[in-house]
Parts: sequence; C-alpha cells; structure tokens
Amino acid sequence: MPQYDFKNTESGEITTVTLRISEYDDYIASHPELTRYYGPTSAMGIISGTKDAYAMAGSDWQQHLKNIKKGSGKNNTIND
Repeated sequence: MPQYDFKNTESGEITTVTLRISEYDDYIASHPELTRYYGPTSAMGIISGTKDAYAMAGSDWQQHLKNIKKGSGKNNTIND
C-alpha cells in the first residue's frame, strides 16, 4: 500500500500514513487540518520486479497448469 506524508497545518507535525488509494479521498476529507507534504525525505515509490506472475511462479507452476489442462478432458477450452 502507498505511504503518504502529511503536514499538520496547525502544529507543523509531519506524519506518514499508509492508505489504500481508494481510501485517500475519504482520509483527506475527514482530516482538513492535514495537507500533503513533499519534503526532502519524501520519495516516490519504486517498482521492484517487472516479471509477470507466471515467470515468478517458476517451472513447477507451469507443469501444474499443464497437468490441469491434460486432465480436463478432450474438449476443454484451457489455453497453454
């Protein structure tokens, strides 16, 4: 989940909050004393790993899917 830095406009305190993207608008609406803070310690999130799920699962998962297809009958619609 993303982390957001907020600055309290009354006290100047900076806090980091972990929220779902879908929760962000509700959080802002319910905390009018906070504004987004983009300070020197605030950093953009870095995406690590760009492999798809099949590549990360490995060859055992690929073999498992092949076994499912083989065992599902002659007229199955499962793609390799």
